[in-house]
Amino acid sequence: MILVMSNNRPNIIFLMTDQQRYDTFSCVNDEIKTPFLDELIEDSVHFKNAYCSNPSCVPSRAAIVTGKFPSECKCPNYIDKLPITEKTFMTRLQEAGYHTAVIGKQHFAGSEIKKGYDDEQIIDGHGAFAPRETIELYLKYLEENGVDKGSLVKRGLISGGSWNSDIKYHIDYFIGEMGKQWLQDKAKEINDEESKPWFFTLSFPGPHHPYDCEGTKYAELYDLEKLSKPESSCKDLDQKPPHFKNMGGYSKIYLKDYSEEIFLKTKRSYYANMSLIDEKIGEVIQVLKDNDMYDNTMIVYSSDHGDFMGDYGLVEKLQCLEDSLMRVPLFVKPPVKGFKGIAVDDEVINIDIAATCLDVAKAPIDKYMSNYPYNCYWDESKEKKVRDHIYMEAGEIKGCINKGIKTVHYMNRKYGEMYDLNKDPKEVNNIWDDPACLPQKLENYQIIVDNMFRSVPLWDVKWNIGTPEI
Repeated sequence: MILVMSNNRPNIIFLMTDQQRYDTFSCVNDEIKTPFLDELIEDSVHFKNAYCSNPSCVPSRAAIVTGKFPSECKCPNYIDKLPITEKTFMTRLQEAGYHTAVIGKQHFAGSEIKKGYDDEQIIDGHGAFAPRETIELYLKYLEENGVDKGSLVKRGLISGGSWNSDIKYHIDYFIGEMGKQWLQDKAKEINDEESKPWFFTLSFPGPHHPYDCEGTKYAELYDLEKLSKPESSCKDLDQKPPHFKNMGGYSKIYLKDYSEEIFLKTKRSYYANMSLIDEKIGEVIQVLKDNDMYDNTMIVYSSDHGDFMGDYGLVEKLQCLEDSLMRVPLFVKPPVKGFKGIAVDDEVINIDIAATCLDVAKAPIDKYMSNYPYNCYWDESKEKKVRDHIYMEAGEIKGCINKGIKTVHYMNRKYGEMYDLNKDPKEVNNIWDDPACLPQKLENYQIIVDNMFRSVPLWDVKWNIGTPEI
């Protein structure tokens, strides 16, 4: 059923990357080159302390599209699938009268759920090596241009290697071009009285490994000798749970197995991929501006999780709740002409992208969804709701950040993690066994348990008729 809504609602773009660290903008880290994203941030509400709900693609994305934590939407792990009984916020936008579209990565991972897109061009791989059914559009593009997919990358980095072809054949370049074309086509409908407001997801597979932008013009932006070295090392894993040092099939993630030069080239490749994405987003924004769509479009930018990229002597990711993976980029350009950007220190979670889009679209927010929309930071008519803690999950691992103290519980284990982020932002001093921290640990455990209760079916149903409040 379509809800009747007013016609003055903004258009919405959701720009997304995969495995992007929070510190990969020039305005946060002057080592990286992202001039177009920096310019967009100047017009945005920039959340400096934003988190994801899970350090892995599938559950984190499931949480984003449903507005629920991974356990709540029954997709807590990488090998899980969103059940068909769940509902995406894109479907809710459709019901509210929005035309919806997607280009790029989604990672529904075989779920039969109704995704909620009127136009759907999903490309769910990180390069030409992915299964054909996941990247069909991209492979057809390569084939039409006579490009041998096996020749695109010359291996040689920790994961990935040097780009060995014209950059226009890179998957992120291709998706950026498709995004521009979709907006150019949409711009032709501006004066059509029958046109609906629209929601558009443009989702880049990068800078997720394999890191494959070494050897490109974007890599030339970075002097290898000037790239910073990690502030932590493999020695800092001694204070962390055993699996950090025993990843088995994931053993390629340890820097101790590679030369410093190989690591720095891997880091440069990662940065170069971000510079490529930055350029394509700059072109997308220019299409909006050239067609008078910029002011009336809300632009949301985030990523599903981060990357160690050298922290603790690691690259890529693993099952843990370290800030390297859990802190993510997040900013929102409001649909407000002349808005001057602000930086926000409040801790937020990117599963509230759903509530933000629905609230701006004047659409209902389901009572079981996370409901801390970001538009209160630019719309004075909205009540400002700020979280008093951050909750996060990674399968059997649950954790929270409360008053700057991160506490991480491991199911059926006597060990755990606890860090005072106020004094130890790099998370190298595990205070789990410090007796002085016991009161804070107990307080944080109550937060973890309370959040876990919400994933239990019918947790909010009264015990009996007339039951008094607990």
